[in-house]
Amino acid sequence: MRKILLSLLLTLITTTLFSQLTLFGNAYLLFTAYNDGTELVWNKYPNKCDILVQIQDQKLTIYSNETQVYRIITLNYREEDMSKYLAVNDNGIRCYVYLGRYGESGDIGVTIEFSDLAWLYVITPED
Repeated sequence: MRKILLSLLLTLITTTLFSQLTLFGNAYLLFTAYNDGTELVWNKYPNKCDILVQIQDQKLTIYSNETQVYRIITLNYREEDMSKYLAVNDNGIRCYVYLGRYGESGDIGVTIEFSDLAWLYVITPED
């Protein structure tokens, strides 16, 4: 039953990008990565954070020290637990945004990936 509910939550999150609904969540962990020339190398230990994340109308907004806005261009692919979107930031730089389930707790992973850097926010959705 829990797996079904988590799958439904993921489906709701990914379809939220293309609807009028707004989803807010609180990011409490931040992982970072860099590209070593062949692949992304992720840090082993996340940083704790307290950051508001909003998903609304083909737009992802992260309210950290500086507000980050990513506009969704297109869905690249969707799997059972994760979706990948082509996006563009406020400076017009293309990136990928990944939305998916993180772990077994029902939390959401939001990853922003550029060609040289990436970061992953672990988010608890607000009820």
